Amino acid sequence: MEEKNYSKNYLFPGRIRKKDGYYHLIIDTVHPVTKEKIRHSESTKLKVIAETKRKSLENEKEAMYKLQLFREKWSEYHFLNLKKSNAKYIYFTDYLKDWLNSIKSGLEPNTVRNYTLNIERKIIPYFEPKKILLKELKAKDIQDFYTHCLNERKLNPNTVIRYHANIRKALQTALKQELVTSNQADLVDKPKKRKYIAKILSPDDIFEVLSFIKGTHLELPTFFSIYYGLRRSETAGLLWSNIDFKNKKITIGNSLIEGEKREIINRRKLKTKLSHRTIELIPEVEIFLLDLKKKQEHFKTVFKNSYNKKYLDNVCVKENGDIIKLNYITQKFKQITVKLGFEDIHFHCLRHSFSTNMYNGGMDMKELQAWLGHSSISTTMDTYSHLLDKKIKKSVKIVEEVMKKKNDDKDENDKNKKNHIY
Repeated sequence: MEEKNYSKNYLFPGRIRKKDGYYHLIIDTVHPVTKEKIRHSESTKLKVIAETKRKSLENEKEAMYKLQLFREKWSEYHFLNLKKSNAKYIYFTDYLKDWLNSIKSGLEPNTVRNYTLNIERKIIPYFEPKKILLKELKAKDIQDFYTHCLNERKLNPNTVIRYHANIRKALQTALKQELVTSNQADLVDKPKKRKYIAKILSPDDIFEVLSFIKGTHLELPTFFSIYYGLRRSETAGLLWSNIDFKNKKITIGNSLIEGEKREIINRRKLKTKLSHRTIELIPEVEIFLLDLKKKQEHFKTVFKNSYNKKYLDNVCVKENGDIIKLNYITQKFKQITVKLGFEDIHFHCLRHSFSTNMYNGGMDMKELQAWLGHSSISTTMDTYSHLLDKKIKKSVKIVEEVMKKKNDDKDENDKNKKNHIY
């Protein structure tokens, strides 16, 4: 029998002894795990022979009930102490597994998936061979892991920062549980975040890509990202019920995510509160959507019972109703751009291309914030600060021209004043 089964179901054997006219509770046994001798006794203060026969029977029943509580009390005590004692000798990797399982119920499915990928596939495989106890884990051990990721595995610093967040959070829980005396992750020098500046496709480049993928499954998510700057999860999760053809509006209010086991989930919420937004239905997009709707209705009649009815409200589906998966979008788009000769262009670059092209076309930062669904204008400005830098450089000429005109006017006024005096 395993220890965990003992702790949940096992009760120490006990008995009742009659001594000096009273019932006494006795536990005299051996701990099934540690093999130590366990001895406890307690008087019930219940008389074996009471004033009446009925009272004697009641005392006997009461003694039996007290024995049950007595066994539960000491069984819980000894197994709780065992658990605390064993916790001191738990390996860091075993604790990570337990911690991950304990937090899953409170996280979004895609967050669980990300945590699981980081911990089970990246962090644990590194630490497991080292057999480091949780209480003996040092900042140097964690620092060595980060160095290994950066120098040997050549990972992006931003990826290592995510590992750091997972490790620190787990150790913070261990600290609260008094399993460690400090959070060693706080003593580590985590990598500096690398600012991401995406490659940008010009409008001509964008429509070259769109023309190349026309008629493929990749066309749908790409089309909506091009025209609205949608995130991958937003464009893949676009719903027919969020398109108001009558009032010419389109609401971005659903995202497609993957759960822990890569199951596809329609999540009726977005990254932030302001990510949920309603914007204008562009005429060209409206024509595209109406045509798409006719095609999908046609395919429903063609495939009949084999048509996948699970995603009837989703816009981005295949001919048979299957959803167009996120990984397909990422991988296929990268393959296409490489084939077309574009260097280091991935799907999210469409969102950055939209922002850059619209800003250069005259859209200001506040308008961009509304279209992109950023939580604040500062997010938009931080993300696209390079656009402002470019415009500021151009504005130098405006400053020069204004000041030159001002100086010319001043010189002309001074000349007139001088002539007037003389």
